[in-house]
Amino acid sequence: MADCLNAAALFFALTLIGAAHADIADPTRPPAGYAEPELASIGANSPKEPGLNVSSLFLMGDRPYAVVDGQIVRPGDPLADGRVVGIDARGVWIARPDKSKRLLKWLPEVNKTPARTPPRARMEKK
Repeated sequence: MADCLNAAALFFALTLIGAAHADIADPTRPPAGYAEPELASIGANSPKEPGLNVSSLFLMGDRPYAVVDGQIVRPGDPLADGRVVGIDARGVWIARPDKSKRLLKWLPEVNKTPARTPPRARMEKK
């Protein structure tokens, strides 16, 4: 009987301790609303046209080739809406039937912007 009471008391104490700590916020999270404008702009800047993914470029030797969506392509090979006309350090060039060229980039364009300083750090600089 004493063991049942001890177990019940222990369960009750642990329940109270858990409830007391339930309102503690995560100290590693930024304040509410800190990064919301940046996250909202990510969806607006996403490409509208689904693209092919260039995962590797092999430029050594006399016949360069690339891996596009898991498929090895060389200049002259058909690919998606055209034909591969060149492979260079920027990516894979495709000639379309309408005589336009499209570059499938190996590395995405990165727009570097300075990090936003939190309000507290701005006040300390003054």
